[in-house]
Amino acid sequence: MFDFRLGTLVLASLAISYLYSIAGAPADIDAAGAGPASLTGTDSAVAVADVQTADVQAADTVATDLDDFVIVQTKKLVQSDGAKLTYNVTEDPEAQSGSLLDILRKVPGVTVDAEGNVKVNGQSSFKILINNREDPMLKGDIKSVLKSLPGGSIKKIEVISEPGAKYEAEGTGGILNIVTEGGRNLSGFNTRFNAWVNAYQVGGSANGRVKLGNVMLGANLSYNNGNVWPRSSVSESDVEDLTGGPNHLRKRSRKSRYGYDYESLNIDLSWEPDTLNLFTLNGNIYGYGNRGRTRDVNAMYAPDLAMLWRTEQLNRFRSNQIGGGLQASYQRTFNRTDNTLVLSYMLDGADGYDRTDIWTESVEGDVDESPYIRQKSDAPNMSHIVQVDYSNQFNAKHKLEAGGKVSLSDNKSYSRYYSGAGASSLLEDDAQAVKMRQFKDIYAVYASYTGSYSKFGVNAGLRYEHTRMGLRYKIGDYPDFTTYLNDIVPNAALSYNLTDASALRLAYQMRINRPGLWSLNPYRNTTVPGALYYGNPDLESVKSHDISIGYTNYDHALSGGVKATYRYSGNSITDILFMKDGVMNSTYANVGKDHMFLLSINADWRITNALQWSVWVSPWYNYISADSELVKASNKGWNCSFNSNINYTLPCKLRLSAYGGYQTGWMDLQSRGGEGYWYGLGCSRSFLKNDALSMSLNISSLFPLKRSSKYTQEDETMRYTNNNTYKQWNIGFSVSYNFGSLKSDVKRTAANVEKEEQGGGGGNK
Repeated sequence: MFDFRLGTLVLASLAISYLYSIAGAPADIDAAGAGPASLTGTDSAVAVADVQTADVQAADTVATDLDDFVIVQTKKLVQSDGAKLTYNVTEDPEAQSGSLLDILRKVPGVTVDAEGNVKVNGQSSFKILINNREDPMLKGDIKSVLKSLPGGSIKKIEVISEPGAKYEAEGTGGILNIVTEGGRNLSGFNTRFNAWVNAYQVGGSANGRVKLGNVMLGANLSYNNGNVWPRSSVSESDVEDLTGGPNHLRKRSRKSRYGYDYESLNIDLSWEPDTLNLFTLNGNIYGYGNRGRTRDVNAMYAPDLAMLWRTEQLNRFRSNQIGGGLQASYQRTFNRTDNTLVLSYMLDGADGYDRTDIWTESVEGDVDESPYIRQKSDAPNMSHIVQVDYSNQFNAKHKLEAGGKVSLSDNKSYSRYYSGAGASSLLEDDAQAVKMRQFKDIYAVYASYTGSYSKFGVNAGLRYEHTRMGLRYKIGDYPDFTTYLNDIVPNAALSYNLTDASALRLAYQMRINRPGLWSLNPYRNTTVPGALYYGNPDLESVKSHDISIGYTNYDHALSGGVKATYRYSGNSITDILFMKDGVMNSTYANVGKDHMFLLSINADWRITNALQWSVWVSPWYNYISADSELVKASNKGWNCSFNSNINYTLPCKLRLSAYGGYQTGWMDLQSRGGEGYWYGLGCSRSFLKNDALSMSLNISSLFPLKRSSKYTQEDETMRYTNNNTYKQWNIGFSVSYNFGSLKSDVKRTAANVEKEEQGGGGGNK
């Protein structure tokens, strides 16, 4: 498999080079490097002028001798207008040798805990888009996928806390939009090759652009191997029965080692027969694999701490997924570039499986445990989306957007359980088999208005979504069900411009979060002795309401913003733990009432043209409660997240960077997690004409080599604690080379199709 993927990478690289050669490289304006002017990025060695956007608008009225005049186009590392915060990855020199997960640790509004779990605006429910649309590969093990995506291919990361009516209503935490390098309007290269190596992965990518008449073609191939140096961890967990039963304490010790591999191919095509019509086509295919081994020691103790039984098990896990999609769109422009109609269609699907083999090496005491257990699961899915978007900027003050969408998705799951004396003598337990189908059909319409009245700005929108979703069981003694949801999702914002670059903003935003397949699945996982894991098919959509007031100012070298938000959710989906008949049960329920008061402060200080410092801090207060037959609990407290970045460019074009961050322990209804911190140093240097060759090196969280994080969850019937020891340190090196001078990117229509989020899942404690 490795040889096949490597061969594919080489062949695709040759194909990109061939496309470039047959198109012919456009001639450079001045091959000798001299001319009336040259435009460089922020890594230019000479900084004669720092030209901001407002200065560029007045350029036509100034007569200047431009001989030897170098324009340095500066860009802030962090920018925000109160509704969307942008982290410009191209301004972070360390990003070249890091992964997407590494970069997310530095993005304001995003937190990544010790286990790699990501939260946006303090919420684990959010929507991830890549280039404004959902990518099927994000349905898999999201933590491993984020580790595998190279940071060097990313242009910017957008944290959209107020998506508005145009975006899907899914995701109470908002939207995390990953914009890749392919989205540049002035790419400055025709073909680019990247290679990287760090402490847990090696990989490479090839990206190319070519223009043939009115047709633009782009291709990107990426490969990552995380099986070369798989990471290991050790976890210790206790489950204490507080009901006074004979099984008082269960202890588990787990040593784990996991690896992964990932490959993808993406092709973009655009045809612009004239200035009023644009056709685009995008196709992609990806493959993803995850594998690991664990050794588990489980023991049960009586109230007097006398051991009742003990087992030692080996666990081997493997999963694979392959998927792809096709997106086609047509854009019609009516006389003005800001008056468009876009028709889009998207098809995507994936098929994957996972298998877990557990064999018992030793047993002490009286415990009913099969010598060999195997669990298998298949999960194919398919979706079709048709969308229409209309936008009309009537004049400089008024803009109207409207559209509609039909999304039809079908997800299947087939879970089987086998047991026996060994791998060759396994028998299927028909009573534990579950074959199910989840369907989710969404019909949506939206309209939004944006207006400008002197110094006031108004934005208001309304989205209506009708959802038909349910489960059908072909195997399994569970009832079928169908749910019809009708969600009216409003948003409104009022802003006041104090100056051309500073404003006050008051906003209201509503978001929803539908339950996903795995949290609905009632399949009962019994592979861990003394524990039972299952979903809840009665879950409903969660509705979240945000009211915020903010201030932004980007008028000076020191700029930034502050935003205060109150968020309320009355039926949050909560992870529930409880003891029943001496067995720990783990499931989900719509029982949480969540109040959050959040303050977010970000600042960006361009000290000089070569030195930039940004900082973000966010304290918040949470009060969560539940009063139901299943659980009665409450939790409250203050938390805080912080991160800071500093970048410095030396006269020799050597770019240095440093970052650090800290997060206090988090909390949920029944649980609390430990604190965490991270830091990193990086440097990069470009060489050759037009900076064609670049190299970067980074070091992150080097000491201590091993770290630990603690997690607790309890109610009146039980107490669960877990302490995980892991390695977070990383050392990485990357190199990239690009050639050609193609200055146009593949065209994209004004609207993008995005797929509905499938919802969260869970996992074993």
